[in-house]
Amino acid sequence: MKQKTLKVFFIAGMALSLSFSISTGASSAVMPITIDHFVANLFPQASHYHWVVNDSKRETQRETIIDINTFITKKDGATPTENRFLLLLLDGQILAAQNIPLNANIDCGPDEEEV
Repeated sequence: MKQKTLKVFFIAGMALSLSFSISTGASSAVMPITIDHFVANLFPQASHYHWVVNDSKRETQRETIIDINTFITKKDGATPTENRFLLLLLDGQILAAQNIPLNANIDCGPDEEEV
């Protein structure tokens, strides 16, 4: 049963990665790999992890803002810990990351000009 669950998470993750790559443009195919490396490096003690893209916005040809949730399990059978991050990618590489509250109201759209 555990292997079946892992396969479902793997397939779902691949589908999300593919849909994320398609929605942000063909040149963004490396972004799911970059996000995965970010989560793996941030939580090296995790026995399992997965991440979900909540929103993304391409600011320029080179710059993308991504809102993600991560789900981390430190040992088998433990309850996963959820975190949320805003990532700034420049040319497919993470330039900045910010841990934000899970219930934060985030808009990855362009800033509105003040009048």
